[in-house]
Amino acid sequence: MTPLPVRSGYADETDAALIKEAILDELGEWAFGQICKAFGGQQIDIPARANTVTEGHFLSQALGLDNARLLCEAVGPARFYVPRLCKAEDRDARLVDMVRRGLANWEISRAVSLTERHVRRRLSQLGVSNPNRKPRNRYFGASCATAAGGAS
Repeated sequence: MTPLPVRSGYADETDAALIKEAILDELGEWAFGQICKAFGGQQIDIPARANTVTEGHFLSQALGLDNARLLCEAVGPARFYVPRLCKAEDRDARLVDMVRRGLANWEISRAVSLTERHVRRRLSQLGVSNPNRKPRNRYFGASCATAAGGAS
């Protein structure tokens, strides 16, 4: 977990980067995207105690109750300016970030719901080549292969 600064008031850019990183670490990119869609361009206060978040709370409406409570446990208390996202810039930044984190193109394509070919082309346009090569099982498992072989 990313250590967060203990400070009252507004978060500066460094604090905001740490909060964003903590959200990504604890809840993943989907949750951060949901927060940006719901509250982009606004300042939000994340409560200190998870039990203060109920079904009607603004965070639980955006993330679901369980994820909102996880957010409070990981980040709260915090006052956080949620950035507005330009879809193309955000997607490109996410692709490059995933390459830096060691994901292969096929893993990136699954995470962002794009084809592997589109991911490869977009990274090429950005001038990034992905050195991360990971084998993937193109079959559903050994049982399917043996069932297909045993059926003949």
